[in-house]
Amino acid sequence: MCAFTGWNDAADAASSAVRHLIEGWGASPLAEIDPEPYTDFATIRPHVRLADGGERHIVWPTVTLWHVTGAGGDIILSLGPEPSLQWRRFATDLRSVAEHFGSTMFLTLGALLADVAHRRPVQLIGTATDSELIERYNLRRSRYEGPTGIIGVLHDVLTDGGLPSASLWAAVPAYASQVPSPKASLALMRRTCEIIGTPAPVGAVLNLIERYEEQVNAL
Repeated sequence: MCAFTGWNDAADAASSAVRHLIEGWGASPLAEIDPEPYTDFATIRPHVRLADGGERHIVWPTVTLWHVTGAGGDIILSLGPEPSLQWRRFATDLRSVAEHFGSTMFLTLGALLADVAHRRPVQLIGTATDSELIERYNLRRSRYEGPTGIIGVLHDVLTDGGLPSASLWAAVPAYASQVPSPKASLALMRRTCEIIGTPAPVGAVLNLIERYEEQVNAL
């Protein structure tokens, strides 16, 4: 399962969903993907942090892999910034990770801006190219044409490699694009866990929704 910050992540909904799953499940760090070949550091800059005692260190914008074993089996989660460079190579690297661990399905999460209201239930779009996944999880075949992000490239590479994959997208209000949407994150988490077959750790997200609606009402 993976999400990327950036173009595929309106209102931080998808990345926050994966982050809450990592924290709620107590997932353990598994590996990091070296950002050097894939990142334009002039665009996505590393950050300087000061540790206790004033020691300085640099935090690089890195895609990190996490692992947890739950009711739905072994789950690998991937979270980090959308790469700037060499998308096909990056997608092939992620596919290789999935193949190495014997993954039976690859799930991506995304969020898009749409003409929707923040007080209404979140609209989710679930797509796949594999007919069995479409039928089993009540998904649909994507008919989208237009610009794509790393998620679109990743699914193309996964399909070429014969690895079944699906994608869940949450629609967030275009008028509130700069306000992180825990409501959309919650919808993604619940649908993800429904597919996986495990309870969703939603407590921390539920506590954020009232504040979110207050923020958007004030716009």
